[in-house]
Amino acid sequence: MDKRLSSRIDELDKRLGSRIDNLEKRMDYLVNLIYVVLAGMFTLVGFVLWDRRSALAPAIRRTRDIEEREEKLERAIKEFALKNPDMKEILKSLGLL
Repeated sequence: MDKRLSSRIDELDKRLGSRIDNLEKRMDYLVNLIYVVLAGMFTLVGFVLWDRRSALAPAIRRTRDIEEREEKLERAIKEFALKNPDMKEILKSLGLL
């Protein structure tokens, strides 16, 4: 009776051990999958930030150029208004001088 009981316990122990090993393998696989997903998410966030910065740089540069051109045109019109009284009155009526 003791031999039978001990052999059954050994069998159960082996089966339980193999199930635990299989479970550990699955957990390792899931951990690796989580690492891959996290790496993909970080890569995506990095790409979005890089793309945003590289896409906005030309627009910012163009806006700065347009603002500089506007300032130059405004100065030229004001200088012209100093020589031309009609233009001076027009700019005063619009609140630009």
